[in-house]
Amino acid sequence: MEEKLNDKGKKITRWNGTRADKETRYAHFNIHKYTILKDKERWSIDLIKMSLQRSVKPVISCSFGIDSIIDVYLTRKALIELGRDPSDIDIVWNDTANEFKEVRQYQKYITELWKLRLYVTKPKKTLKHIIDDNGGITSDYFFTRKGDRRGGRPLSEKCCGTLKHDPMKRITKDMQWDLLVVGLRADESSQRLKAGLRDGEYFYSSAEWKAFVVRPILWWTEKDVWEYVEQEGIPYNELYLKNMIQEYPMNTEEIVFANKELIESVGLDYYDLGDRETQIVNRKQAIILEKLGFKLFTPRTGCMMCPIPVKYGYMQWIRLNYDKVYNAMVYNLGYGEALVSMIPKEVREEIEYIMGIELTPENIHIHLREILEVKPCTFDKF
Repeated sequence: MEEKLNDKGKKITRWNGTRADKETRYAHFNIHKYTILKDKERWSIDLIKMSLQRSVKPVISCSFGIDSIIDVYLTRKALIELGRDPSDIDIVWNDTANEFKEVRQYQKYITELWKLRLYVTKPKKTLKHIIDDNGGITSDYFFTRKGDRRGGRPLSEKCCGTLKHDPMKRITKDMQWDLLVVGLRADESSQRLKAGLRDGEYFYSSAEWKAFVVRPILWWTEKDVWEYVEQEGIPYNELYLKNMIQEYPMNTEEIVFANKELIESVGLDYYDLGDRETQIVNRKQAIILEKLGFKLFTPRTGCMMCPIPVKYGYMQWIRLNYDKVYNAMVYNLGYGEALVSMIPKEVREEIEYIMGIELTPENIHIHLREILEVKPCTFDKF
């Protein structure tokens, strides 16, 4: 930490050089590729213990998704090893006001079970207000990557900022938390891998949070997470039981026959899968099927009306599991009017044939409800 004078002559302090050097960050990444789960757990707990011992007022950021719950579980173990009460740490949940019912039910259950000291934030605006204030929805809302500034700040990023980041910044400042324990994992996306390699597992966030950040499971894989859940008997919310098979491989029968024992070992019906009759699987089964070439949609916790997963088949999954939410997205928030103009050519031609009309940019929005009545799966794939 160093002291300096700002532009107004006021003395301020700031942290410098808190990130490990590049060679170390990349070495940690490569080491963990060959590290067994038992050693990853030890690494994570020791990392948490180190960060807690340097902190005055830590907090765990928890979405009640599986990654942040693993963080809570590991931190409780670390506190016990430090001779402290495992519940003696703040937990913060950024409630977007658009949470799945499974998340709310699980939050109540695990908060009581583990006696969590929970703080809940709320956004200042609803999702609808954010959309309306920014002129409504266009195709960019679904397909522009967060962080892409070529067309200005994307609306999807403004949503995340207003619903999650801004409330978190306000409460972090008000509570004077100096350490954030977060569940970011590098194998979730290329962007998270870049963030992990850039910052490492422990650093001071001067631009975003004005606090230290520790990422205990940064180098864990999804397979690690679910093996650990099974190993430790960690309860998780039922959202993770609703993974949907979107597409079967062309050679499904051949794949199923060649992997019969593996398929049955995770509780899948060998015959139903071979006959392409299985649609919903749990997360452990989903991981196996993805490796075998099946295409799946795997849900995440957070805002249930989020536009980001639409390009991955989210509308199909939400339509089949939460019809009221689907209708609210399509009609109340304006997703339908934006998406209907982007449907694939072959889908448009099929709709025109069924309805006996020619769809144009001028009339396609007028026929939205009729289109979804004759072909409910219109928005399933993009």
